[in-house]
Amino acid sequence: MKILCKKSRHLVKISLLGLKVLFCFVVTVFTQDAMKSFEIISKDGLTVEKLVEIAKSERADLQAAKQRLKIAQGKLQQASLLPNPTIDIEYASPRFLGEKPETDFSVKLSQNFELGGKRQKRKLIAELELQQTKAELAALEKQIEIEIISAYTNAIALSRQLNTLQRLISADQEIIKATEARVSEGDVAPLDLNLIKVEIERLKIQAVQTKAELETQILDLKLKVGIPIEEQLSLSPQDEKPMLVDFTLSELIETALRERPDLQAVKLSKEIAEARLNLAKSGLIPDLTTSIGFSQTKQIFEFPLMSPQNPTSFIKREKALGFGVSLNLPIFNRNQGEIAVATAEKMQATKTLEFLENKIKADVTNAYRKYRAAIETLVIYSTQILPRAEANLQSVNAAYGFGEFSVFELINEQRRLIENSNGYNQALRDYYVALAQLEAAVGKKLSKSSFASPINSSAQQTQIDKEKLSQSVQKFSKEKQK
Repeated sequence: MKILCKKSRHLVKISLLGLKVLFCFVVTVFTQDAMKSFEIISKDGLTVEKLVEIAKSERADLQAAKQRLKIAQGKLQQASLLPNPTIDIEYASPRFLGEKPETDFSVKLSQNFELGGKRQKRKLIAELELQQTKAELAALEKQIEIEIISAYTNAIALSRQLNTLQRLISADQEIIKATEARVSEGDVAPLDLNLIKVEIERLKIQAVQTKAELETQILDLKLKVGIPIEEQLSLSPQDEKPMLVDFTLSELIETALRERPDLQAVKLSKEIAEARLNLAKSGLIPDLTTSIGFSQTKQIFEFPLMSPQNPTSFIKREKALGFGVSLNLPIFNRNQGEIAVATAEKMQATKTLEFLENKIKADVTNAYRKYRAAIETLVIYSTQILPRAEANLQSVNAAYGFGEFSVFELINEQRRLIENSNGYNQALRDYYVALAQLEAAVGKKLSKSSFASPINSSAQQTQIDKEKLSQSVQKFSKEKQK
């Protein structure tokens, strides 16, 4: 019985060991696959400006919206045309009914002349509708641009997060080598080594999850840009030295009220309503129709009294040239319905304009406050939190090499660095998203001249350096051995 129990325990240990090996193998495979995601970020990759440019030429919904321009241009062309003349031709003869071969022929040419400037007013409406379509298309392009910038920024942030995890994994692997040497010498307990190995596996799992999120974000970015799903996409790295907008809130609001395309579209809708009201009122003025006609008749007269057997026939031909004018008298239909509709549309556009102006002021204010908060958060992370977190980890790591700190403190400090690094990535992402939202609220791209000097950021210099950290670990390990 004891032999069976020992065999069972031995089998359980072998099974657990096998599961552990299998788990480590799976995590390692996925982590190695996650390393391939670095190929997504390249110096030769597409910038966000290039992605927006591609979307403007490739997105099917945007191309469909651009057809509205051609529709509006066609309406403008049609509104500019003059009415066609009308020609009436008549020919009548009793001989078709077996009677005398008399004939009656007439031709009349008519031309309608619109009075009250109706054609010019219709042309004005078509021109305003064309401008409104352009403004609505610009607003749609700006919305698409914001979506692309957000997706691009999220992808870059996930890539930075994955890069941080991979660097920490590499650094922990170097720490494992140094700890194994200390375990063999009896300086530390084997538990320390196992804890570091568990921490590495935890980081690998985070890397796998981050890589999956990155792939999902890249897929979403392809959809927003209009790039085929199966096509490879390489992104240019994002500048980690953001600029500070050198504008006051009042200046931004003033610019938004002047530049926002959706506001321009509503203003044009008000002008269109006024133009339609003028066109409806001009309908009270009747149109003038002039005509010129020519007629020719042939009549046959017979006189049987002079010769009953062979009556005498006389043919009479007459020609006439006539002129005419016709007017439509606006007695019953005075365009009452059209005038009422145009008046209501004008009032609707006026109220919509008032609401949108207030909304734009609120949008710019909120976007500006979010932008300022994002700037302040990014500055704190890049100049205070992240450098100190990196310095703390290096200090704890050095002290751990001398045996002054336990592995628990090393792991905790490493986790704090991951949290702070993720916080920095989120702050940088929030900055670019807030900047895009601010530009959308203002209604124009803020040029480089609109920014003050770059924000001084030491975040780039505080990224975890694998080689330096591994050399530091090895140095402390050798000194400890001495």
